[in-house]
Amino acid sequence: MKIVYLVTEDNYFYSHRLPMARAAKAAGFDDVAVITNVKNHQALIEKEGVRVIPLSLDRRSLNPFRAAGHIFRLWNIYRRERPDLVHHIAMKPVLYGSIAARAAGVKRIVNAFAGLGYVFTSHDFRARFLRVILTPGFMLLLRRRNSYLLLQNGDDLALLRELRMVPEVRARVIRGSGVDAEFCRPLPYKKPAPDFVCVYAGRMIGIKGLDTLKAAFEMLSFRAPHARLWLCGAPDFANPGSWNEEQLREWERQGGGRIVYKGHCADMSAIWAQAHAAIQASHGGEGVPKSLLEAAAHARPIIATDVPGNREVVKDGRNGFLVRPRDAESLAAAIEKATSLPDDKRAAMGNESRALIESGDMTAACVGLETEKLYREILGTL
Repeated sequence: MKIVYLVTEDNYFYSHRLPMARAAKAAGFDDVAVITNVKNHQALIEKEGVRVIPLSLDRRSLNPFRAAGHIFRLWNIYRRERPDLVHHIAMKPVLYGSIAARAAGVKRIVNAFAGLGYVFTSHDFRARFLRVILTPGFMLLLRRRNSYLLLQNGDDLALLRELRMVPEVRARVIRGSGVDAEFCRPLPYKKPAPDFVCVYAGRMIGIKGLDTLKAAFEMLSFRAPHARLWLCGAPDFANPGSWNEEQLREWERQGGGRIVYKGHCADMSAIWAQAHAAIQASHGGEGVPKSLLEAAAHARPIIATDVPGNREVVKDGRNGFLVRPRDAESLAAAIEKATSLPDDKRAAMGNESRALIESGDMTAACVGLETEKLYREILGTL
């Protein structure tokens, strides 16, 4: 049997979706392939026994002629590969892939949203316009009898139900990409000496709340001057809200040593070992942020906005604090509160984070088992 994944970036497939590819093999697929932009992860993916089919997909473009070209090329690939199941990941692959799969006669489709993103969560004019344009198309594609819908949190499922886009009996929630709880072990909690290091790990894009973070730490320069922010991640120029490196370096210069832009960090375990709290100021649109899963697995307290996805990992007052989105004052107050807690209390909150990972369904092993179960159900082999 053959399964083909469609995802825009090879690095994202490697970092977030390998548990699903392994689950496909466990479910009986002997031919596993991924259609993706090839940058620098092809060899690593192929080492996992997954064939890579190169295809350039422009995540930023809204040009309908370019979209038609992508759909035509996907149709050709699907006709050539004749997969038993296709698994589309994220909004544009879901849209393009579903049209191509239907035209090519693919019998089984999984459409997976890694969070509902900008289009379904932003209130600005562009997002609302796109929502009006895209919703009817998604309704038609997602409700087809051979289509299964996969989401990462219950809030997203409720929203799509409200929009009547969900095939009720064919919708599932599998919480995120999972975290390798064996690799991400609990780390000793170091006392601030005297700096209190908050770490944001993720793409440097506006929807992640960079403006809110910046405003909050400007307030903290007077209220909690020992609070530090480390920014770990890179710009994403395919995203229209991406910050560029010049903006990030300027923020670092203005911070007077309190803001450190580290860029992409290959060894995040070393970063979390020095951190006192994880921070996520997202405006919304999250699935379940993998950076927060990793922070929790490493036994770190978390301060995050009260939005879908973040709520899966942060239990307010237990392992961290939830704050209002787009509210710099609320975020600054939570950071200030965290800096004033006794060390043993912060360490206990970190231990609660680890316990949440161990007791829940957010490990890579659990995600793999749930995905395997879904594939077997779709194939009728349960």
